[in-house]
This record gives sequence, C-alpha cells and structure tokens, in this order.
Amino acid sequence: MLLRYLGILLFLLSGVSGLSAQDFQKDLKKIEQRARVKYFDDDKKVYRYEGLVKIAAGETVDGNVLVADGTLHLSGRINGSVVVLFGTIHLQKGALVDGDVVVVNGRIVQDRYAEVKGKQIETRARNLVPGTGWARRYEQQVEDEATWDEDDDDDTWVWRRRFYGDYGTLPLKQIDESLLVTYNRVQGLFTGLNVPPSLGSDNDYVDVHGFLGYGFADYKWRYEIGLNRWLFDRRDYRFEIGGSLFDRIDSPDENWMISRMENALSAFFLHRDYMDFYRRQGFELHMRQNYTIFLRGTLAFRNADYTSVRNRTDWALFGENRHFLPNPPVDEGRMRSVYGEVYFDTRDNHEQPAQGWYARLSMETSSRGALASDFSFNQYRLDVRRYIPLSRSEQLDVRVAVGSATGQLPVQKQYRLGGLSTLRGYPNKSLRGNRMLLANVEYRFTPSRNFLIPPFSSVAYTFYFDAGNAWQTDATDVAGGFESLTWRDIKTDVGIALSDNKGKYRFSIARRLDDGSRPLVFIFRLVKPF
Repeated sequence: MLLRYLGILLFLLSGVSGLSAQDFQKDLKKIEQRARVKYFDDDKKVYRYEGLVKIAAGETVDGNVLVADGTLHLSGRINGSVVVLFGTIHLQKGALVDGDVVVVNGRIVQDRYAEVKGKQIETRARNLVPGTGWARRYEQQVEDEATWDEDDDDDTWVWRRRFYGDYGTLPLKQIDESLLVTYNRVQGLFTGLNVPPSLGSDNDYVDVHGFLGYGFADYKWRYEIGLNRWLFDRRDYRFEIGGSLFDRIDSPDENWMISRMENALSAFFLHRDYMDFYRRQGFELHMRQNYTIFLRGTLAFRNADYTSVRNRTDWALFGENRHFLPNPPVDEGRMRSVYGEVYFDTRDNHEQPAQGWYARLSMETSSRGALASDFSFNQYRLDVRRYIPLSRSEQLDVRVAVGSATGQLPVQKQYRLGGLSTLRGYPNKSLRGNRMLLANVEYRFTPSRNFLIPPFSSVAYTFYFDAGNAWQTDATDVAGGFESLTWRDIKTDVGIALSDNKGKYRFSIARRLDDGSRPLVFIFRLVKPF
C-alpha cells in the first residue's frame, strides 16, 4: 500500500499531467458539483471535509458526507451516503453507512463487521464529467478486483468486493450477525450464536464456522460446525476443501420463495408462516474451485437423515383468530447423494441488485444401489437472472428457471410454485411436481421528484408478469414432459407494486390471467422477489 501512495505522489510531482494547484482546485470543484447531483439525496444535508477525516466509534453524522482530496477513516455511523474524491475511505470495524459509498479516483477498504447498506462504487473523474479531456489527466491505475459495467450514462467500476473481497463467489448471507433470532411454528422462538464464514481472519487459508441455538417450543438444541481449507491461489483461482456436521431445521422454501428473516417476522407478528420445515441431521464433504471472483464450481457428498417435524406453537402477536397451518410431513429416511453446481454471479449487490448476471446450474443424484441411500433420483435445476438498468429511473429484471427430475423424487425435493416470489397471483405452493418452468419479468419506474406531490415523489412503480407451471410426469428422461407443453398449460399472472426506489420494500397486487373471477392477491414484502 505504501508503494502505491508513493507511486501516486511521484506521478503528481513529476509534472507529467501538467497540473498546478490552481488547476486542480478548479477541476475538483467541477467534479464535486457533478458528484453531489449524481450520488446525493437532495433531502439530506451534506457535510463537506478536506484532508484527513476521522469519524470515531459512537459518533453519528446525520446526513451525507463528502471528502474532497482526502482520506476518511470511519468507525462510527453515517445516516446517508458518502463520496470521497481523490482519496481513500477505510471502513473500520463497527462502521455503518446507511446509503452508498462512492470513491472517485481512489479506493475502498472495508474491514470485517463494517456494513454498507447501499452500493459500493469506485469510479473515475472522467465518468462524472464525460466529454471533457481534462478529466482524463487524473486517471490512475486501479489494480483491485472490480467488475466493469457500461451503460448509456457512463462506465463505472462497481465495487464488488464488499466484505468478502476477492471471495465474491461465496453467497452472501447475514455475514456480520453473531446473534441468531428467528421464529416459526415448529421451533417457536429460536435463539443462538452464529459464527459466519470469515475470509478476513488472521489465517486466510482456514475457516471454522457454524452456529448453536435452542428452540423454546420444541425444546431442542440445533447446531452446525464447518471447516474449510483453501489451497493454491487464494484469490482468483482458490481451490477449497471442507466439510460440515449438522443437526438443523431446514426448509426448501428459504431464499427461493422467502427469506428466513422475513418469514420469522410474518409468523411472529401476523400469524402467517410461509415456510415448510423438516429436520436434517448428518454431514457434508465438499470441494470447490473458483475461477475469478465470479465463477465457482462445487462437488459435494451429502449424508443426511430427513425427519418430519410438527407444529409446536400457535402463538403470534396479532391475528389471534388465525391458526398456523400444519407443517406437512416429508419422505423420511437417510439420503446419500452427490451434488454438483456451477455458480456465476456478477451482480453489483446481492440483496438489491441493479445490474449484472446471476446463474446457477445444479445437479443432485441419489441411488439406493451405488450410494446405499433410501432414495433414488436425479434432479436438475437451472436459474438465470439478468438485472438491466435502462436509465437512471428505469430498471428491468428478468428471471428464467427450469427444473427436471427422474426417479422417485421425495416430497421435500419437489418443485413448488405459486405465491411468494414465483407465480404471485396463485395460492402459496399450489403447483408441485417433478417438472418446473418459470419466468418472471419486472419493470420498475421511479418518477422524478417533481413528478408527483411529496411524499409520493420517491415511490417506485413496478409492473410485473409471471408465467410458469410445476407438474408431475412419468417421463424417464430428463427432457421428457416438456415437449408436449403448450401455452394453455402455462399459468400466468400480472401485477403492480409500490415500493421504495430500490424495489426492496413493496406492496403489490397480483391477478391470475386464467380466471378473472378469482380474487386479487395482496402482498407486502421486505425483500426483492428475486
């Protein structure tokens, strides 16, 4: 790092760029004006600093922060966005930015347990003032891993490292939560301690992670302990071997239809539990090969006992006249399987993506003969998503998912569509089988602030269309069951949603198109459907 700063200093002093202090201040003012318009919310106050700035732990800045020609060391909280011009921002342990972090001709450094709720962007001066040759004089080589995305407005280095740095292909979960708190109908209140995967520890090659928690309704301890070891190049081409031992309550619906957090809030406050659960006890051994931070292949051996679990509580804070639906049983037995996956991810944000690709191709095989399993099936699944910013106020999101299975697929492995995040005009999980086809298209439009009367001026409008089906077939080959499919077999619905400008918190109305007499479906979500 010292060499980098020395190199920049020598470059500036050498006079290659022909800059004077007066010219720099003049140019800096133009870049600053453009950055304020592009990245800051007009409703919040802007605090401007120069040089070295420190916001210590316990300190809070209620507004946007702009640092011109300087460095920001942040351990406290900023209730807004941050822009650093020609400098570095160091997000230290405990730092929280409730907005975006943007650095122009500089770097973002993020420690573990530092959180940024918005995007992290590294861009260049010439992107803020396109068409002006003088901005290119400030170009510097950025050597850190980033993604290159280009649209009609500018070409920007969108920071992808977040916490995981070069290990971006590891799916992002609650990476900084050490306390587990959730609620559902089979465990009641479940609390415990969580040790998330830590790729920034003192030993970058070994990681121990897991959780230990207790359910106050089923009176059971649940746990998982995992060990990963990285070999060879731990950056772009990291090879990983590892394993885990577990006894946990799982759901096939998690992160496909609804997140565990969102489901817990629904169950606790509204007396509606959308997940189905089962107990899974056993172990897994895996190896993974990474090719850059965007592509990863996984091969795993899984050995787990599946057991049905039943409702243990019927309490919720509201909805006392409702009752939780019975948790459905599963096909019990010991499942030994081989699982393979190819995972590709260039999204700029895992929770609220605005641009990029996501693709996951998986295959799982279980055999009574070769693997001494109680089950025998082959299952295949492809999930592809594309996030396209059409303009500053328009967003197009598309998902296509296909699934097929042969053999005797256990009920907990069936494809399930209908309701949340899938076919939103249909009852929850009303379509099931060993074949699945799904397409979702969302167009989101955020009017300008002068378009409507506040506070509705910041509301985004989303129009969506869903199409697909899940069905059972006796076909013995993986492609069977699709050739006879016609448009009349496809279930469709349309809807409109009101949300925040990122599409996360939304209230939507959906209607299925095959039967106009069916009632409208009203949905309130705390996360994006996909």
